[in-house]
This record gives sequence, C-alpha cells and structure tokens, in this order.
Amino acid sequence: MERDNNLQQLAAREFDILVVGGGITGACIAHDAALRGFSVALIERGDFGSFTSSASSKLLHGGIRYLPKGQIWKVRESGREQMIFQQLAPHLTSWIPFLIPTRKGSLTKGALALKTAMYIYRLCHLGLSNLLDDRTRKPATGQFYSASATVSLAPRLANLEGLTGSQVLYESHMHSSERMTLAFLKTAVHNRAVIANYLEAKDYLVEQSRVQGVLAHDRLTGNDYTISARLTINSAGPAVQALNRSVPALGLGLKKELTGFSRGVHLVTRQIHPKYALALTTRKKTEGFITRGGRHFFIIPWRGCSLIGTTNVPFSGNFDALRVTGQDVDDFLADINGTLPDIGLTRSDVHYAFTGLYPLIARDIQSDKYQGTGEYQIVDHQARQRVAGVITALGAKFTTARNVAEKVVNLAAKKLTLPVAACATHASPLLEGRINDLTRFISEKQRQYSDVLSADAVAHLIRYHGAELDQVMAMAADTPDLLKPLSAAATTLAVEVLYGVRAEMAMTLDDVIFRRTGAGTKGQPDQEALQRAGDIMTAELGWSKAQLEEEKCRVLARYSYGQK
Repeated sequence: MERDNNLQQLAAREFDILVVGGGITGACIAHDAALRGFSVALIERGDFGSFTSSASSKLLHGGIRYLPKGQIWKVRESGREQMIFQQLAPHLTSWIPFLIPTRKGSLTKGALALKTAMYIYRLCHLGLSNLLDDRTRKPATGQFYSASATVSLAPRLANLEGLTGSQVLYESHMHSSERMTLAFLKTAVHNRAVIANYLEAKDYLVEQSRVQGVLAHDRLTGNDYTISARLTINSAGPAVQALNRSVPALGLGLKKELTGFSRGVHLVTRQIHPKYALALTTRKKTEGFITRGGRHFFIIPWRGCSLIGTTNVPFSGNFDALRVTGQDVDDFLADINGTLPDIGLTRSDVHYAFTGLYPLIARDIQSDKYQGTGEYQIVDHQARQRVAGVITALGAKFTTARNVAEKVVNLAAKKLTLPVAACATHASPLLEGRINDLTRFISEKQRQYSDVLSADAVAHLIRYHGAELDQVMAMAADTPDLLKPLSAAATTLAVEVLYGVRAEMAMTLDDVIFRRTGAGTKGQPDQEALQRAGDIMTAELGWSKAQLEEEKCRVLARYSYGQK
C-alpha cells in the first residue's frame, strides 16, 4: 500500500470499477469486486474509514431493533451478516451480553412483550450459527432474569423505576470498526485493487451522457488526477448526493432523496460494568409501530472502559467542521444520569468523545426523535436517469455493508458483461482474519514470541492485526526498541506506528493515533507517546519540525470538548 505508486497507477490506466468512498460500504464493494476478478480502484477524500464508519458503537447488530417496525426480513438479514463478520474477522469480533431491563406500567416495556420479541428474534436467527466454522464462537443463548437477579448482575439498575426483570441478548461487538474497514481494504489490495486516501472526487468525467470516471483532487499535495473507469460506483456515504449533483445536467438522484443529517455522539468513559452492556431508554422519542418508550442508548464494556452511544443532533454544516462540543457532552451526560442517577458521570469521567453523521430522509427533522433509516439504496442511474457508467450505493448500517456490496457488484457484473466469479465474500476470511481457532492461535503466538514480548502484548497485536502478526513482528526484527510501548502509560507498540506508515498508508499522525492503532480512542495519549509516534512518522515521511507540531495539535484538538 504505497500511496505515491498507487497515484501513478490510478492516473495511468482504465479500471473496470472505480469506487468513490473508503468507508465500510466502499471497502466491502472494492473487496467483493476485486475478489471476483474485476480491476478495481478506490479513492477516499479523507483517511479510510475516518468519517461515519469510525463513529459508531462498534456493534454488528443482530437486528432486534427492526422488530418494533415489523421488519422481520431485516432481522434475518442482520443476523446472517452478524455471523459472517464473526467468520471473516474473528480477531476483531466478540460476543457481548446485553442486559435489557423490563419495567412495569407499560405493555411495550414489560416482560411479556420482551419475551415475545425474543422468541420471534430466535426464530429469525434459526440455523445462522452454522455459518461459523469455529463452533466455539457461537453466541450463548440469553435468558430472562427476575428483578432481584437483574440487580445482582448489575447493581446500578436497582434504582431504575419500575424494574421487573431483564433479558440477556448476545450482540456482536468490534474491537475496532476502523481496523475492520481497513481489513476489507487490505484484502482488496491483496487481490490487486489500487487504492488511495486523501484523494477527493470533485466531478464526474462525462461524455455523451456516460460517466467515464472522475476528476480527483489530492488533498495532501494539491495535484489533480483523471481516473478513468468503465463503471463508477458512488459510495461516498453522506456525500453521495453532493457528488451526484456535481454535474447538474445529469440529474442524478436517489430513490429517496436525503433531507438532512443527524450527528450521533459517543462517549468513552470510566467503566460502568465490566461484563454486561446495558440497553437503556431516555425520554427522547423513536419511530416505530411499537416502541419501548424512548430513544435507546447503550453502555458497552470496551477495552477496560465503557463506550456509550448515541445521541441524535440535527446537523447542517460543513462536513470538515464536524466535531464534538462541550454542550454535546453535557447534554448526553444529563440524559445518561437522568436515566440512571446512580452512575453520576461527570466531564472528568469522559476519556474521549467522538461523533459521526447518518443521513436522514424524513421531511420533518426533529431533535427529540431518532429518525435514522436502516434502509440502503442502490441506484442504477442508467435505468433511472439514462446516464450510463455510474451506480450510487448508499449504505445504512455497518452490519449490512457486505450484503449491500454483494448486491452492488452483482449489478456491476451485469453491466460490464465480463466473465467473473460469483460472490464469495460470505465465505472468504479477510487477509487478517485467516485464523481457524482464535484461542489456539493466540496461545501459539504467545509461546512463539515469549522471549521478546509479554503475553498481553502479543494478544494486543493480534487484536489489531490478526493473522498479519508475523509481518508486524518482522518489521521490528532488526530494531528491538520498536517492540517497546510508545510510553510507560501506553499499550500501543512503536512498531505499530511504523507498520501503519509502511504497510497501511497512514499519512498523518491522526491516522495512526485513531485508526491504525487506536492509541487515542480510550483517551488523550501522554506527551511521550505522541512525541514518539510523531518522531517515527517524521523519519518515514520527512516532516519538518513545524509540520510535526501541527500534526500533534490536530490530534490534541480532538479532546478540546473538555474545555468550558
């Protein structure tokens, strides 16, 4: 993954497929298309997975959220994709038990309603665990607990008004959604896809009502590139509509036009519960035929902390200006503490906060109601607007991105009429995920590297790099100091920074700290760790002292919400 070389390739040839957007939807499309044998290019205006795909609760939902709307087919779809992700990337996924309280005084929030919902949910998921080769990774079956048993499991629920019990539901959770997106892209590159970050599609290249690629702008150097392709797939997430409107004469539109965006804020706090995730409701409204009384938020155990999400805040600004504010943090803390006063979270308990956008199609956007849609859109513009050479793919959920990609590439195959293989992404582990038995793999590697790394350090590297552990270790073979943490307080090793630059196209300190290593996602790195990471990147990328300081300031600015 050498960016300069990739830029030359992007400008020098015509590709079968050009994917615009390097979030999870675009990554899955590029992976699927490359695996089938298409020549594939992908460009992303920022860093890979740096926008919506990184700003999630890290959940791969089994689809229970669709039951209140009666969308049984989506429950089955989500459950299937949840299992496939576990199969494709076992090092990045695990099962987390969610504790869902029931309360008296409401039919929709009571024990009977939840037990009924769980019965339907299990029927929808029947047989799906057979998709897992490693039977030890099957999720446990959740059970219903009485009120007293619930309080024993999670004492903080004792003061929850009207508590009558709780249901345990096992959901799939990612250690890092950023690394998951990157894992799909790296596998695409292994199958000869050519990709580049910080390369923004500015306009479609059009000739006689046919899109023939894009004019792209390098946001790092200022250079422009013409990238040619027989078929361009716009999967730019919240920016899909803006790109489609870059050439007004084409009239490229979605099936359901976007009416706005909403920001979802997440907090990483001191740990609330070490084992169970808590599914709670606020007084905020949610859409559906049957609701459980309000907008949900989750408190999820994650990397020794709690990951809490999410809010619903209308957004109508410049995407580059998207950030968490102190007001965002205070408002969310008020919601959390209002639901469970015993938690008593304050600003000082917030280690990190992040936000992302999700598109809305509602005509009347309301700040007190969750209006997100779980429906993806795949638009064949030749059939819809008689403009050939372009498809729009707007994903809806991280969980269904692989399935959306399969449908998109199926359509692309029909249009390109090339002899290619059928989709195999449901059964082909990602490059980093080629691990048959994760527990045994970790044990074997801990023994193999016991003379140079602690068992915890090996497990940490496997969590981020999976089956590529040996390649990471090889990069430190002649420099043992690279196997030391960035600082006494850090768990990230210096070699991870170097690997991110040389093998994973990390171009900024922000890329390394938040997406290649996750060093900053649990809280602000100490100065020593930040300086060590910066020194490694300076040596690799030839930064000046002024640029290094600018890079460090950009990282630290992510924590400015803590200032009054």
